[in-house]
Amino acid sequence: MTFGEEVTVHGDPDGAHMQYPDPAERQIVARVRDLAFAYGGSTSPALRGVSLDVHAGEVVVLEGPSGGGKSTLLRALAGLVPDFHGGAVSGAVEVDGHDALALPPAALGGAVGIVFQDPESQAVLGTVDRDVAFGPQNAGLPAHEIVRRVEQALRDAGAAHLSGRRIDELSSGERQRVAIAGVLAREPRLLVLDEPTSQLDHDAATALAATLRRLADRGTAVVIAEHRGERVRPIADRVLAVTDGLLGPAPQPDDDVVVLTPPCEVPGPPAVRVLAVDAGHGERRVMTEASMALVGGRVTALVGPNGSGKTTLLRVLAGLHCPDSGCVMIGDDDVSALPPELRFPRLGLVPQDPGRHLLTETIADEIGVALTSLGVEGDARSARILDAARDMGLDHMLERHPLDLSVGERERVALAAILVARPRVLILDEPTRGMDPARKRDLARIIRSRAADGVAVLVATHDAPFAMAAADEVLVMRQGGPVPGELPPATVLTI
Repeated sequence: MTFGEEVTVHGDPDGAHMQYPDPAERQIVARVRDLAFAYGGSTSPALRGVSLDVHAGEVVVLEGPSGGGKSTLLRALAGLVPDFHGGAVSGAVEVDGHDALALPPAALGGAVGIVFQDPESQAVLGTVDRDVAFGPQNAGLPAHEIVRRVEQALRDAGAAHLSGRRIDELSSGERQRVAIAGVLAREPRLLVLDEPTSQLDHDAATALAATLRRLADRGTAVVIAEHRGERVRPIADRVLAVTDGLLGPAPQPDDDVVVLTPPCEVPGPPAVRVLAVDAGHGERRVMTEASMALVGGRVTALVGPNGSGKTTLLRVLAGLHCPDSGCVMIGDDDVSALPPELRFPRLGLVPQDPGRHLLTETIADEIGVALTSLGVEGDARSARILDAARDMGLDHMLERHPLDLSVGERERVALAAILVARPRVLILDEPTRGMDPARKRDLARIIRSRAADGVAVLVATHDAPFAMAAADEVLVMRQGGPVPGELPPATVLTI
């Protein structure tokens, strides 16, 4: 099978008529019995008596709301619960004959491989090939076998073109492909993936789904937690819901589109401009003579394939990437030489990898970091923290530790931590990563309301329904810079 070919599904989506091509594929690779788990400091369990069998050759898709327990179940299958996270656990998890609750994660390395929601945290070495080779090398495989596995894994992950590149020069979507390749190279019997298509463009997501189906057809057991269900349901043998820590039948597909509020009739003057910017990574040019303007009162969606330069443009705007030439203007001020902290709070950026930027012990303190830098104290501080938390649906968990949250919940914390400062230019990089449809609708309403207050909003995204819900206009990264989309968002994002 090659990328783009049709795949055969060995059963209907609700799993009622499972079929396997031969008896060997009926073997249970993972068995979960009565699993309950609560993170330390949490007042409610993340999992409540979950039982599940996963067979060789089977693709199981887990859906459900953010914070419902999907990621926790995957971590338990990979031996990370409770060994890595701590907390109270009961029940049993067996993977390939090993007790996953008793053994350290390293002892399960040959049996299970996990791809996390935040691939930025999964890279170990500095270059793509060395990073993908890390697992096979640790397993003591001969050099020729390591080379074969690396090449095959990069092809399967749609990342062969990234061979030889430095990890820190990749976009998050490209890093996601490399993280997937690194796990595939180990050839585990059980493969678990947490939101694997969240940062992939349409073609890459389609290719990955075909690869996962092919791996299952060869006998690998595959478990996928995914909010973009339409991307992986076609390859699934079973679709299950994880809601409030409980495992249940497949949820009904959620309506992922909301009605656009009318755009601002008279948008304001340019709030931020990029003028003739060249930028890249060493000898690799990403942006050439790039120019754009954002005006207050409008939401702009920035689209384009993985590696096209969307994140680099956003980092140039925020002062995190120094361009080789050109300038950045906020209002009438040339801020090209200003560091990020001096562009804030006029301009606020929520990056793709919020987990790397969460600094404090509680959600309340995290949201309040910006207010401390702005000198907002006392009752005014408390009120603004609570308002921002309510906007993001976090007001019931203000004392939780940010790193105990799902990636979707961390994304909401990072958003609240920027929105609380009330920036006049708001830049969001893949903000819906790990968010369920209900939270996406909430976010669309929030940024529309900010635009109605005169804020200029730029959203880099691969999420077509979200862009349709939120954006007034589209810019497409093409040939080294952003150009206006010739088509409405719904069409631009699905071609």
